Amino acid sequence: MAFYVYDPGADEYAAYQSMGFAMREARALIDTYREDCDPEWPEYVDGIVIYESDNASAPYEGRMVARSVTCDRIEMPDDVNEDGYSPSLGLCFNSVDFYCDYKMEAA
Repeated sequence: MAFYVYDPGADEYAAYQSMGFAMREARALIDTYREDCDPEWPEYVDGIVIYESDNASAPYEGRMVARSVTCDRIEMPDDVNEDGYSPSLGLCFNSVDFYCDYKMEAA
């Protein structure tokens, strides 16, 4: 039995011997995608998944044990000016409706 991290950006699986190693690598993947934010996340970041499987050729047929989920969501406040800037939050909302982060969560 192995743990497979699915990277939706590369459309590939990587095998790990333990859930701990797989979670660490999935978190590192989120960190990598965080650097690509401008300010929007890549659409596929919510597709990071960890499967427990003994089928290396089709790990997705195994049991999903963790997945990426949104967290720390910040909605656009009412004080956004015509330039999209919110003085209360110090954030610019001219191209986004909200800000969020991602984390791995056990399924």
